[in-house]
Amino acid sequence: MPWLGTVEKPFGNEPDRLYTQPSLTRGAELLIDNFRSSLGPRGMVKLILQPFPMRDEITSDGKTILTSMGAVHPGAWILREMAYSQIVVGDGVITTLVLAGELLKNSKRLLALKVRPAVIIHGYREAMKHTRNILRKISKPADWRDHDEMLRVARTAAGTKFLGYQAAKLAEFAVFAVQHIIEMRGGKPQLDIGDICVLKVIGKTSDETRLIRGIAFQSGLRHPGMPKRIENPRIALLSCGLEFKRFWEEETPVKVQVAPGRIGSMREARLKMVRENVDRITASGADLVVMSKGCDELHASMLAERGIQVVHRVPDAGGIGRLAKASGGKAVGSLDDLKEEDLGHAGFAEEVKVPRFDTRRLEKEVKSGEPLPEEERLFVIDGCTNPRSVTILIRGQVESGLGESERALDAALAACRALVKEPRVVGGAGAVEAELAHRLKKFALSFDDKTQLAVIAYAEALEGLVELLARNAGLDPIDARLEMEAAHARGLKWTGIDVFARRLRDAFEMGVVEPLLIKDSAFMIASEAACQLVRVDRVLKGYAGATLIPGEIPPGASEGPRVLNDAKDLPEETVKAFRKSRFLKPYGSKLELNL
Repeated sequence: MPWLGTVEKPFGNEPDRLYTQPSLTRGAELLIDNFRSSLGPRGMVKLILQPFPMRDEITSDGKTILTSMGAVHPGAWILREMAYSQIVVGDGVITTLVLAGELLKNSKRLLALKVRPAVIIHGYREAMKHTRNILRKISKPADWRDHDEMLRVARTAAGTKFLGYQAAKLAEFAVFAVQHIIEMRGGKPQLDIGDICVLKVIGKTSDETRLIRGIAFQSGLRHPGMPKRIENPRIALLSCGLEFKRFWEEETPVKVQVAPGRIGSMREARLKMVRENVDRITASGADLVVMSKGCDELHASMLAERGIQVVHRVPDAGGIGRLAKASGGKAVGSLDDLKEEDLGHAGFAEEVKVPRFDTRRLEKEVKSGEPLPEEERLFVIDGCTNPRSVTILIRGQVESGLGESERALDAALAACRALVKEPRVVGGAGAVEAELAHRLKKFALSFDDKTQLAVIAYAEALEGLVELLARNAGLDPIDARLEMEAAHARGLKWTGIDVFARRLRDAFEMGVVEPLLIKDSAFMIASEAACQLVRVDRVLKGYAGATLIPGEIPPGASEGPRVLNDAKDLPEETVKAFRKSRFLKPYGSKLELNL
Protein backbone atom coordinates (compact mmCIF):
# COMPACT_ATOMS: atom_id res chain seq x y z
CA MET A 1 0.00 0.00 0.00
CA PRO A 2 1.31 3.47 -0.79
CA TRP A 3 2.38 5.47 2.21
CA LEU A 4 1.53 9.07 3.08
CA GLY A 5 4.97 10.51 2.46
CA THR A 6 8.51 10.98 3.57
CA VAL A 7 9.74 13.23 6.33
CA GLU A 8 11.99 15.93 4.94
CA LYS A 9 15.00 16.41 7.24
CA PRO A 10 17.22 19.07 5.70
CA PHE A 11 19.76 19.02 8.53
CA GLY A 12 20.13 15.34 9.37
CA ASN A 13 18.08 12.38 10.45
CA GLU A 14 16.97 13.76 13.82
CA PRO A 15 13.25 14.61 13.47
CA ASP A 16 13.40 17.78 15.51
CA ARG A 17 11.67 21.08 14.88
CA LEU A 18 14.98 22.88 15.37
CA TYR A 19 16.14 21.36 12.08
CA THR A 20 12.94 21.96 10.13
CA GLN A 21 12.29 25.52 11.29
CA PRO A 22 15.52 27.04 9.89
CA SER A 23 14.74 25.58 6.47
CA LEU A 24 11.20 26.97 6.39
CA THR A 25 12.25 30.34 7.77
CA ARG A 26 15.12 30.60 5.32
CA GLY A 27 12.83 29.90 2.38
CA ALA A 28 10.43 32.61 3.51
CA GLU A 29 13.29 35.06 4.10
CA LEU A 30 14.63 34.50 0.59
CA LEU A 31 11.24 35.59 -0.75
CA ILE A 32 11.02 38.58 1.59
CA ASP A 33 14.54 39.80 0.79
CA ASN A 34 13.27 40.81 -2.64
CA PHE A 35 10.90 43.31 -1.04
CA ARG A 36 12.93 44.90 1.75
CA SER A 37 14.65 47.50 -0.40
CA SER A 38 11.32 48.57 -1.98
CA LEU A 39 9.64 49.72 1.25
CA GLY A 40 8.67 53.38 1.28
CA PRO A 41 8.68 56.22 -1.26
CA ARG A 42 12.48 56.16 -1.46
CA GLY A 43 12.63 52.40 -1.96
CA MET A 44 14.40 50.77 -4.88
CA VAL A 45 12.62 49.40 -7.93
CA LYS A 46 12.79 45.96 -9.52
CA LEU A 47 13.34 45.05 -13.16
CA ILE A 48 11.02 42.13 -13.92
CA LEU A 49 11.70 40.08 -17.03
CA GLN A 50 8.52 38.45 -18.32
CA PRO A 51 9.19 35.64 -20.82
CA PHE A 52 5.54 35.14 -21.82
CA PRO A 53 4.57 37.63 -23.12
CA MET A 54 8.04 38.97 -23.81
CA ARG A 55 8.16 42.28 -21.98
CA ASP A 56 10.11 43.97 -19.20
CA GLU A 57 8.66 45.92 -16.30
CA ILE A 58 10.27 48.34 -13.87
CA THR A 59 8.25 48.65 -10.69
CA SER A 60 8.32 48.96 -6.92
CA ASP A 61 4.76 47.70 -6.56
CA GLY A 62 4.58 44.77 -4.15
CA LYS A 63 1.58 43.19 -5.84
CA THR A 64 3.29 43.12 -9.23
CA ILE A 65 6.54 41.76 -7.84
CA LEU A 66 4.74 39.07 -5.85
CA THR A 67 2.55 37.82 -8.69
CA SER A 68 5.53 37.63 -11.07
CA MET A 69 7.59 35.46 -8.73
CA GLY A 70 7.41 31.70 -8.51
CA ALA A 71 7.79 30.02 -5.13
CA VAL A 72 9.09 26.44 -4.94
CA HIS A 73 10.21 26.28 -1.32
CA PRO A 74 7.25 25.44 0.97
CA GLY A 75 8.04 28.29 3.36
CA ALA A 76 8.09 30.84 0.55
CA TRP A 77 4.98 29.34 -1.02
CA ILE A 78 2.95 29.58 2.21
CA LEU A 79 4.03 33.17 2.74
CA ARG A 80 3.18 34.13 -0.83
CA GLU A 81 -0.29 32.58 -0.57
CA MET A 82 -0.95 34.47 2.66
CA ALA A 83 0.21 37.74 1.09
CA TYR A 84 -2.31 37.27 -1.72
CA SER A 85 -4.98 38.07 0.87
CA GLN A 86 -3.49 41.55 1.20
CA ILE A 87 -3.68 41.98 -2.57
CA VAL A 88 -7.47 41.79 -2.23
CA VAL A 89 -7.30 44.82 0.09
CA GLY A 90 -5.36 46.58 -2.64
CA ASP A 91 -2.26 47.97 -0.92
CA GLY A 92 0.24 47.23 1.84
CA VAL A 93 1.70 44.06 0.31
CA ILE A 94 5.33 45.01 1.01
CA THR A 95 4.50 45.98 4.60
CA THR A 96 2.81 42.61 5.09
CA LEU A 97 5.74 40.61 3.76
CA VAL A 98 8.46 42.58 5.53
CA LEU A 99 6.66 42.42 8.88
CA ALA A 100 6.18 38.66 8.46
CA GLY A 101 9.90 38.37 7.75
CA GLU A 102 10.82 40.32 10.88
CA LEU A 103 8.51 38.14 12.98
CA LEU A 104 10.09 34.98 11.59
CA LYS A 105 13.59 36.32 12.18
CA ASN A 106 12.74 37.10 15.80
CA SER A 107 11.09 33.71 16.26
CA LYS A 108 14.38 32.03 15.30
CA ARG A 109 16.08 33.77 18.23
CA LEU A 110 13.35 32.63 20.59
CA LEU A 111 13.53 29.05 19.35
CA ALA A 112 17.27 29.09 19.96
CA LEU A 113 16.49 30.10 23.57
CA LYS A 114 14.34 26.95 23.91
CA VAL A 115 11.06 28.88 23.85
CA ARG A 116 8.34 26.52 22.70
CA PRO A 117 6.52 27.33 19.43
CA ALA A 118 3.18 27.32 21.28
CA VAL A 119 4.46 30.07 23.58
CA ILE A 120 5.73 32.13 20.63
CA ILE A 121 2.42 31.79 18.80
CA HIS A 122 0.48 32.71 21.94
CA GLY A 123 2.64 35.79 22.46
CA TYR A 124 2.35 36.87 18.83
CA ARG A 125 -1.42 36.53 18.88
CA GLU A 126 -1.76 38.39 22.16
CA ALA A 127 0.41 41.15 20.71
CA MET A 128 -1.73 41.18 17.58
CA LYS A 129 -4.95 41.54 19.59
CA HIS A 130 -3.46 44.38 21.61
CA THR A 131 -2.14 46.00 18.43
CA ARG A 132 -5.60 46.03 16.87
CA ASN A 133 -7.08 47.54 20.02
CA ILE A 134 -4.42 50.26 20.05
CA LEU A 135 -5.06 51.02 16.38
CA ARG A 136 -8.75 51.56 17.10
CA LYS A 137 -7.94 53.89 20.01
CA ILE A 138 -5.29 56.07 18.39
CA SER A 139 -6.77 56.26 14.88
CA LYS A 140 -8.51 59.46 13.90
CA PRO A 141 -11.99 59.67 12.33
CA ALA A 142 -12.04 60.81 8.71
CA ASP A 143 -14.73 62.10 6.39
CA TRP A 144 -14.69 60.68 2.88
CA ARG A 145 -16.75 63.68 1.75
CA ASP A 146 -13.80 65.94 2.60
CA HIS A 147 -11.87 66.25 -0.65
CA ASP A 148 -8.59 67.32 0.98
CA GLU A 149 -8.66 64.52 3.54
CA MET A 150 -9.23 61.84 0.93
CA LEU A 151 -6.59 63.43 -1.28
CA ARG A 152 -3.96 63.06 1.46
CA VAL A 153 -4.76 59.35 1.74
CA ALA A 154 -4.60 58.87 -2.04
CA ARG A 155 -1.30 60.77 -2.35
CA THR A 156 0.29 58.64 0.35
CA ALA A 157 -0.69 55.44 -1.46
CA ALA A 158 0.34 56.62 -4.92
CA GLY A 159 3.54 58.22 -3.63
CA THR A 160 5.15 54.86 -2.92
CA LYS A 161 5.63 54.40 -6.68
CA PHE A 162 8.57 56.02 -8.48
CA LEU A 163 6.51 58.59 -10.39
CA GLY A 164 7.42 61.81 -8.61
CA TYR A 165 5.00 64.66 -9.19
CA GLN A 166 2.85 62.48 -11.45
CA ALA A 167 1.72 60.48 -8.41
CA ALA A 168 0.03 63.56 -6.94
CA LYS A 169 -1.80 64.18 -10.20
CA LEU A 170 -3.00 60.58 -10.41
CA ALA A 171 -4.15 60.78 -6.79
CA GLU A 172 -6.29 63.81 -7.64
CA PHE A 173 -7.90 61.92 -10.52
CA ALA A 174 -8.55 58.97 -8.21
CA VAL A 175 -10.28 61.16 -5.63
CA PHE A 176 -12.41 62.93 -8.25
CA ALA A 177 -13.40 59.58 -9.74
CA VAL A 178 -14.29 58.03 -6.38
CA GLN A 179 -16.37 60.99 -5.24
CA HIS A 180 -18.28 60.90 -8.52
CA ILE A 181 -19.36 57.28 -8.25
CA ILE A 182 -20.08 56.85 -4.52
CA GLU A 183 -23.71 55.92 -3.94
CA MET A 184 -25.67 55.96 -0.69
CA ARG A 185 -27.60 52.75 -0.04
CA GLY A 186 -29.41 52.29 3.23
CA GLY A 187 -27.63 55.31 4.67
CA LYS A 188 -24.19 53.80 3.97
CA PRO A 189 -21.76 54.78 1.21
CA GLN A 190 -21.19 52.11 -1.43
CA LEU A 191 -18.22 52.23 -3.79
CA ASP A 192 -17.64 49.91 -6.74
CA ILE A 193 -14.13 50.42 -8.15
CA GLY A 194 -15.26 48.53 -11.25
CA ASP A 195 -17.20 51.64 -12.29
CA ILE A 196 -13.88 53.43 -12.82
CA CYS A 197 -12.41 52.49 -16.18
CA VAL A 198 -8.66 52.94 -16.68
CA LEU A 199 -7.61 53.29 -20.31
CA LYS A 200 -3.92 53.32 -21.29
CA VAL A 201 -2.86 54.89 -24.58
CA ILE A 202 0.80 55.20 -25.59
CA GLY A 203 1.69 58.62 -26.89
CA LYS A 204 2.28 62.22 -25.77
CA THR A 205 3.38 62.74 -22.16
CA SER A 206 1.96 61.91 -18.77
CA ASP A 207 0.78 65.53 -18.51
CA GLU A 208 -1.94 64.60 -21.02
CA THR A 209 -3.49 62.13 -18.56
CA ARG A 210 -7.03 63.28 -17.85
CA LEU A 211 -10.31 62.36 -16.23
CA ILE A 212 -13.26 61.73 -18.54
CA ARG A 213 -16.68 62.25 -16.98
CA GLY A 214 -18.07 59.51 -19.11
CA ILE A 215 -16.39 56.74 -21.03
CA ALA A 216 -13.89 56.18 -23.83
CA PHE A 217 -13.63 53.27 -26.26
CA GLN A 218 -10.62 52.10 -28.21
CA SER A 219 -12.80 52.13 -31.28
CA GLY A 220 -14.04 54.57 -33.87
CA LEU A 221 -17.17 55.48 -35.78
CA ARG A 222 -18.75 52.79 -37.91
CA HIS A 223 -18.87 54.90 -41.09
CA PRO A 224 -16.48 57.61 -42.32
CA GLY A 225 -19.40 59.82 -43.34
CA MET A 226 -20.64 60.22 -39.78
CA PRO A 227 -20.01 63.50 -37.92
CA LYS A 228 -16.80 63.41 -35.89
CA ARG A 229 -18.17 65.47 -33.00
CA ILE A 230 -21.65 66.08 -31.64
CA GLU A 231 -22.48 68.51 -28.85
CA ASN A 232 -25.01 67.45 -26.19
CA PRO A 233 -25.71 64.06 -27.79
CA ARG A 234 -28.69 61.93 -26.89
CA ILE A 235 -27.39 58.39 -26.59
CA ALA A 236 -29.26 55.20 -27.49
CA LEU A 237 -27.84 52.09 -25.81
CA LEU A 238 -28.59 48.84 -27.63
CA SER A 239 -27.81 45.33 -26.41
CA CYS A 240 -28.59 44.09 -29.90
CA GLY A 241 -27.16 44.65 -33.37
CA LEU A 242 -28.23 46.22 -36.64
CA GLU A 243 -27.20 43.71 -39.24
CA PHE A 244 -28.81 41.24 -41.61
CA LYS A 245 -26.87 38.14 -42.53
CA ARG A 246 -27.34 36.83 -46.05
CA PHE A 247 -28.89 33.40 -46.14
CA TRP A 248 -25.71 31.82 -47.50
CA GLU A 249 -23.84 33.18 -44.46
CA GLU A 250 -26.10 31.35 -42.03
CA GLU A 251 -24.74 28.11 -40.60
CA THR A 252 -27.66 25.87 -41.51
CA PRO A 253 -27.97 22.63 -43.50
CA VAL A 254 -31.09 23.96 -45.22
CA LYS A 255 -30.62 24.95 -48.88
CA VAL A 256 -32.59 27.97 -50.04
CA GLN A 257 -33.43 28.31 -53.72
CA VAL A 258 -34.64 31.70 -54.94
CA ALA A 259 -36.06 32.37 -58.34
CA PRO A 260 -34.13 35.08 -60.24
CA GLY A 261 -37.27 37.18 -60.56
CA ARG A 262 -37.68 37.40 -56.78
CA ILE A 263 -34.19 38.68 -55.97
CA GLY A 264 -35.25 42.27 -56.55
CA SER A 265 -38.27 41.94 -54.26
CA MET A 266 -36.05 40.44 -51.54
CA ARG A 267 -33.69 43.37 -51.84
CA GLU A 268 -36.57 45.82 -51.54
CA ALA A 269 -37.89 44.00 -48.47
CA ARG A 270 -34.45 44.21 -46.87
CA LEU A 271 -34.18 47.93 -47.61
CA LYS A 272 -37.63 48.45 -46.12
CA MET A 273 -36.63 46.74 -42.88
CA VAL A 274 -33.44 48.81 -42.67
CA ARG A 275 -35.41 52.04 -43.19
CA GLU A 276 -37.84 51.03 -40.47
CA ASN A 277 -34.96 50.45 -38.04
CA VAL A 278 -33.38 53.79 -38.92
CA ASP A 279 -36.75 55.53 -38.58
CA ARG A 280 -37.21 54.08 -35.09
CA ILE A 281 -33.82 55.44 -34.04
CA THR A 282 -34.55 58.84 -35.58
CA ALA A 283 -38.00 58.98 -33.95
CA SER A 284 -36.47 58.42 -30.52
CA GLY A 285 -34.36 61.56 -30.97
CA ALA A 286 -31.01 59.78 -30.64
CA ASP A 287 -27.86 61.43 -32.03
CA LEU A 288 -25.51 58.62 -31.02
CA VAL A 289 -26.08 54.87 -31.08
CA VAL A 290 -23.80 52.61 -29.03
CA MET A 291 -24.45 48.89 -29.48
CA SER A 292 -22.92 45.68 -28.21
CA LYS A 293 -23.20 43.83 -31.52
CA GLY A 294 -22.48 44.63 -35.15
CA CYS A 295 -23.91 47.24 -37.48
CA ASP A 296 -23.86 46.39 -41.19
CA GLU A 297 -22.84 48.79 -43.94
CA LEU A 298 -26.39 49.51 -45.07
CA HIS A 299 -27.58 50.58 -41.62
CA ALA A 300 -24.40 52.59 -41.09
CA SER A 301 -24.68 54.50 -44.37
CA MET A 302 -28.34 55.41 -43.77
CA LEU A 303 -27.62 56.57 -40.23
CA ALA A 304 -24.65 58.60 -41.51
CA GLU A 305 -26.94 60.36 -43.99
CA ARG A 306 -29.11 61.48 -41.07
CA GLY A 307 -26.11 62.72 -39.05
CA ILE A 308 -26.23 60.00 -36.41
CA GLN A 309 -23.05 58.55 -34.91
CA VAL A 310 -22.70 54.78 -34.46
CA VAL A 311 -20.19 52.85 -32.36
CA HIS A 312 -20.63 49.08 -32.53
CA ARG A 313 -19.25 45.90 -30.97
CA VAL A 314 -18.86 47.47 -27.54
CA PRO A 315 -18.74 44.91 -24.68
CA ASP A 316 -21.98 44.71 -22.71
CA ALA A 317 -20.50 44.82 -19.19
CA GLY A 318 -17.40 46.94 -19.79
CA GLY A 319 -18.93 49.43 -22.22
CA ILE A 320 -22.72 49.48 -22.39
CA GLY A 321 -23.13 49.02 -18.63
CA ARG A 322 -20.63 51.74 -17.72
CA LEU A 323 -22.04 54.13 -20.31
CA ALA A 324 -25.55 53.61 -18.94
CA LYS A 325 -24.32 54.55 -15.47
CA ALA A 326 -22.40 57.55 -16.79
CA SER A 327 -25.07 59.01 -19.08
CA GLY A 328 -28.18 58.03 -17.13
CA GLY A 329 -29.51 56.03 -20.07
CA LYS A 330 -31.05 52.59 -20.19
CA ALA A 331 -29.87 49.72 -22.37
CA VAL A 332 -32.63 48.10 -24.43
CA GLY A 333 -32.59 44.74 -26.14
CA SER A 334 -34.65 45.68 -29.19
CA LEU A 335 -35.43 48.76 -31.25
CA ASP A 336 -39.11 48.14 -30.54
CA ASP A 337 -38.41 48.97 -26.88
CA LEU A 338 -36.41 52.15 -27.59
CA LYS A 339 -38.08 55.26 -26.17
CA GLU A 340 -37.00 58.83 -25.65
CA GLU A 341 -36.82 58.41 -21.87
CA ASP A 342 -34.30 55.57 -22.35
CA LEU A 343 -31.73 57.90 -23.92
CA GLY A 344 -28.60 58.97 -22.10
CA HIS A 345 -27.07 62.44 -22.19
CA ALA A 346 -23.54 63.82 -22.30
CA GLY A 347 -21.69 67.07 -22.99
CA PHE A 348 -20.13 65.90 -26.24
CA ALA A 349 -19.19 62.78 -28.19
CA GLU A 350 -16.10 62.85 -30.37
CA GLU A 351 -13.85 60.57 -32.35
CA VAL A 352 -10.18 61.44 -31.87
CA LYS A 353 -7.06 60.02 -33.48
CA VAL A 354 -3.82 59.52 -31.61
CA PRO A 355 -0.45 58.45 -33.05
CA ARG A 356 0.27 54.77 -32.53
CA PHE A 357 3.52 54.06 -30.68
CA ASP A 358 4.44 50.40 -30.55
CA THR A 359 7.92 49.20 -29.61
CA ARG A 360 7.31 45.93 -31.47
CA ARG A 361 5.70 47.50 -34.51
CA LEU A 362 8.23 46.08 -36.99
CA GLU A 363 7.92 42.58 -35.50
CA LYS A 364 4.13 42.67 -35.77
CA GLU A 365 4.24 43.96 -39.34
CA VAL A 366 6.59 41.15 -40.36
CA LYS A 367 4.33 38.52 -38.78
CA SER A 368 1.10 39.89 -40.26
CA GLY A 369 2.61 40.80 -43.63
CA GLU A 370 0.65 44.06 -43.61
CA PRO A 371 1.59 47.55 -42.42
CA LEU A 372 -0.05 48.61 -39.16
CA PRO A 373 -2.05 51.86 -39.11
CA GLU A 374 -0.04 54.82 -37.90
CA GLU A 375 -2.97 56.21 -35.90
CA GLU A 376 -5.31 54.74 -33.31
CA ARG A 377 -8.92 55.82 -33.05
CA LEU A 378 -10.58 56.62 -29.74
CA PHE A 379 -14.21 57.50 -29.19
CA VAL A 380 -14.77 59.75 -26.20
CA ILE A 381 -18.10 60.50 -24.52
CA ASP A 382 -17.46 63.22 -21.96
CA GLY A 383 -19.27 65.87 -19.95
CA CYS A 384 -21.95 63.64 -18.43
CA THR A 385 -24.00 65.17 -15.63
CA ASN A 386 -23.64 63.34 -12.30
CA PRO A 387 -21.93 60.30 -13.85
CA ARG A 388 -21.91 57.03 -11.91
CA SER A 389 -19.06 55.73 -14.02
CA VAL A 390 -15.97 57.60 -15.17
CA THR A 391 -12.82 56.91 -17.17
CA ILE A 392 -9.22 57.87 -16.46
CA LEU A 393 -7.19 58.13 -19.66
CA ILE A 394 -3.49 57.53 -18.95
CA ARG A 395 -0.94 58.79 -21.47
CA GLY A 396 2.79 58.21 -21.67
CA GLN A 397 5.66 57.54 -24.05
CA VAL A 398 6.79 54.18 -22.65
CA GLU A 399 4.69 51.08 -22.02
CA SER A 400 6.41 50.35 -18.70
CA GLY A 401 5.71 53.91 -17.56
CA LEU A 402 2.04 53.45 -18.37
CA GLY A 403 2.01 50.27 -16.31
CA GLU A 404 3.52 51.97 -13.27
CA SER A 405 1.06 54.86 -13.61
CA GLU A 406 -1.78 52.37 -13.64
CA ARG A 407 -0.42 50.66 -10.53
CA ALA A 408 -0.10 53.99 -8.72
CA LEU A 409 -3.68 54.77 -9.68
CA ASP A 410 -4.83 51.35 -8.44
CA ALA A 411 -3.11 51.96 -5.10
CA ALA A 412 -4.78 55.36 -4.74
CA LEU A 413 -8.19 53.91 -5.60
CA ALA A 414 -7.70 51.07 -3.11
CA ALA A 415 -6.81 53.55 -0.37
CA CYS A 416 -9.91 55.63 -1.15
CA ARG A 417 -12.06 52.50 -1.09
CA ALA A 418 -10.63 51.50 2.30
CA LEU A 419 -11.35 54.98 3.66
CA VAL A 420 -14.95 54.86 2.44
CA LYS A 421 -15.44 51.40 3.95
CA GLU A 422 -13.94 52.37 7.32
CA PRO A 423 -13.49 56.16 7.71
CA ARG A 424 -10.56 56.15 10.12
CA VAL A 425 -6.90 56.98 9.44
CA VAL A 426 -3.51 56.64 11.11
CA GLY A 427 -0.24 58.41 10.53
CA GLY A 428 2.20 56.89 8.08
CA ALA A 429 5.95 57.39 7.67
CA GLY A 430 6.63 54.73 10.33
CA ALA A 431 4.78 56.70 13.01
CA VAL A 432 2.10 54.12 13.74
CA GLU A 433 4.63 51.26 13.86
CA ALA A 434 6.83 53.15 16.32
CA GLU A 435 3.87 54.01 18.54
CA LEU A 436 2.63 50.42 18.52
CA ALA A 437 6.11 49.12 19.41
CA HIS A 438 6.36 51.62 22.28
CA ARG A 439 3.03 50.51 23.74
CA LEU A 440 3.61 46.80 23.17
CA LYS A 441 6.81 46.89 25.24
CA LYS A 442 4.75 48.18 28.16
CA PHE A 443 2.07 45.57 27.47
CA ALA A 444 4.69 42.80 27.59
CA LEU A 445 5.29 43.52 31.29
CA SER A 446 1.80 42.22 32.05
CA PHE A 447 3.05 38.67 31.39
CA ASP A 448 5.23 36.87 33.92
CA ASP A 449 6.34 33.99 31.71
CA LYS A 450 8.12 33.54 28.37
CA THR A 451 5.12 35.03 26.58
CA GLN A 452 6.71 38.36 27.51
CA LEU A 453 9.63 37.55 25.22
CA ALA A 454 7.29 36.85 22.28
CA VAL A 455 5.42 40.13 22.78
CA ILE A 456 8.71 42.03 22.91
CA ALA A 457 9.80 40.21 19.74
CA TYR A 458 6.60 41.40 18.05
CA ALA A 459 7.37 44.99 19.11
CA GLU A 460 10.91 44.69 17.78
CA ALA A 461 9.53 43.42 14.46
CA LEU A 462 7.50 46.62 14.17
CA GLU A 463 10.62 48.63 14.96
CA GLY A 464 12.34 46.69 12.20
CA LEU A 465 9.92 48.30 9.74
CA VAL A 466 10.95 51.73 11.03
CA GLU A 467 14.64 50.89 10.65
CA LEU A 468 14.12 49.63 7.12
CA LEU A 469 12.17 52.76 6.13
CA ALA A 470 15.01 54.92 7.47
CA ARG A 471 17.67 52.84 5.70
CA ASN A 472 15.86 53.10 2.36
CA ALA A 473 15.62 56.87 2.84
CA GLY A 474 19.39 57.12 3.31
CA LEU A 475 19.36 57.61 7.09
CA ASP A 476 21.24 55.69 9.74
CA PRO A 477 18.65 53.11 10.87
CA ILE A 478 19.88 52.86 14.48
CA ASP A 479 19.94 56.63 14.99
CA ALA A 480 16.50 57.00 13.43
CA ARG A 481 15.07 54.24 15.61
CA LEU A 482 16.49 55.74 18.81
CA GLU A 483 15.20 59.20 17.93
CA MET A 484 11.77 57.76 17.17
CA GLU A 485 11.73 55.89 20.50
CA ALA A 486 12.61 59.07 22.38
CA ALA A 487 9.94 61.11 20.57
CA HIS A 488 7.21 58.56 21.21
CA ALA A 489 8.27 58.23 24.86
CA ARG A 490 7.61 61.97 25.17
CA GLY A 491 4.05 61.46 23.90
CA LEU A 492 4.61 62.58 20.29
CA LYS A 493 2.73 59.59 18.93
CA TRP A 494 2.56 60.69 15.29
CA THR A 495 6.26 61.41 14.87
CA GLY A 496 7.47 59.75 11.68
CA ILE A 497 10.32 59.88 9.19
CA ASP A 498 10.25 62.52 6.48
CA VAL A 499 12.06 60.49 3.82
CA PHE A 500 12.54 63.51 1.56
CA ALA A 501 13.86 65.98 4.18
CA ARG A 502 15.56 63.09 6.06
CA ARG A 503 14.43 64.14 9.50
CA LEU A 504 11.69 63.39 12.00
CA ARG A 505 8.38 65.17 11.57
CA ASP A 506 4.71 64.80 12.45
CA ALA A 507 3.06 62.47 9.93
CA PHE A 508 -0.19 64.43 9.75
CA GLU A 509 1.71 67.68 9.16
CA MET A 510 3.52 65.98 6.28
CA GLY A 511 0.20 64.74 4.89
CA VAL A 512 1.34 61.11 5.12
CA VAL A 513 -1.91 59.44 6.14
CA GLU A 514 -2.99 55.83 5.69
CA PRO A 515 -6.39 54.14 6.06
CA LEU A 516 -6.85 52.12 9.22
CA LEU A 517 -8.32 49.21 7.26
CA ILE A 518 -5.16 48.64 5.19
CA LYS A 519 -2.81 48.85 8.18
CA ASP A 520 -4.97 46.56 10.29
CA SER A 521 -5.19 44.00 7.50
CA ALA A 522 -1.44 44.07 6.84
CA PHE A 523 -0.54 43.48 10.50
CA MET A 524 -3.10 40.71 10.91
CA ILE A 525 -2.08 38.78 7.77
CA ALA A 526 1.64 39.09 8.58
CA SER A 527 1.03 37.79 12.11
CA GLU A 528 -1.01 34.81 10.94
CA ALA A 529 1.56 33.92 8.28
CA ALA A 530 4.38 33.97 10.84
CA CYS A 531 2.36 31.88 13.31
CA GLN A 532 1.61 29.27 10.66
CA LEU A 533 5.27 28.84 9.78
CA VAL A 534 6.44 28.82 13.41
CA ARG A 535 4.02 26.01 14.21
CA VAL A 536 5.43 23.66 11.54
CA ASP A 537 7.84 21.07 12.93
CA ARG A 538 8.14 18.70 9.96
CA VAL A 539 7.62 18.80 6.21
CA LEU A 540 5.90 15.83 4.59
CA LYS A 541 6.14 15.21 0.89
CA GLY A 542 3.16 13.15 -0.28
CA TYR A 543 1.17 12.41 -3.40
CA ALA A 544 -2.49 12.27 -4.31
CA GLY A 545 -4.39 9.18 -3.24
CA ALA A 546 -1.83 8.12 -0.66
CA THR A 547 -3.06 6.44 2.52
CA LEU A 548 -1.48 5.66 5.83
CA ILE A 549 -2.33 2.23 7.27
CA PRO A 550 -0.62 1.20 10.53
CA GLY A 551 1.59 -1.83 10.11
CA GLU A 552 1.88 -1.45 6.32
CA ILE A 553 4.53 1.26 6.07
CA PRO A 554 7.13 0.05 3.57
CA PRO A 555 10.62 -0.42 5.01
CA GLY A 556 12.92 2.50 4.35
CA ALA A 557 10.07 4.79 3.28
CA SER A 558 11.13 7.46 5.78
CA GLU A 559 14.62 7.59 4.27
CA GLY A 560 13.58 9.50 1.16
CA PRO A 561 12.58 8.67 -2.43
CA ARG A 562 12.79 5.03 -3.44
CA VAL A 563 14.70 4.38 -6.65
CA LEU A 564 13.16 1.52 -8.60
CA ASN A 565 15.13 -0.34 -11.25
CA ASP A 566 11.99 -0.99 -13.24
CA ALA A 567 8.32 -0.11 -13.12
CA LYS A 568 7.59 -3.83 -12.70
CA ASP A 569 8.54 -3.40 -9.05
CA LEU A 570 5.24 -1.56 -8.61
CA PRO A 571 1.69 -2.89 -8.96
CA GLU A 572 0.33 -2.36 -12.46
CA GLU A 573 -2.56 -0.16 -11.31
CA THR A 574 -0.12 2.12 -9.46
CA VAL A 575 2.00 2.60 -12.57
CA LYS A 576 -1.07 3.40 -14.68
CA ALA A 577 -2.40 5.85 -12.13
CA PHE A 578 0.85 7.75 -11.78
CA ARG A 579 2.41 7.40 -15.22
CA LYS A 580 1.36 10.92 -16.17
CA SER A 581 1.75 12.31 -12.68
CA ARG A 582 4.47 14.71 -11.62
CA PHE A 583 5.40 12.25 -8.88
CA LEU A 584 6.67 9.61 -11.33
CA LYS A 585 9.63 11.05 -13.19
CA PRO A 586 11.90 9.17 -15.63
CA TYR A 587 15.62 9.40 -14.96
CA GLY A 588 17.34 7.51 -17.77
CA SER A 589 16.52 3.83 -17.34
CA LYS A 590 15.24 4.29 -13.79
CA LEU A 591 12.07 5.68 -12.30
CA GLU A 592 12.06 7.83 -9.18
CA LEU A 593 8.85 7.69 -7.19
CA ASN A 594 8.61 10.42 -4.58
CA LEU A 595 6.58 8.81 -1.81
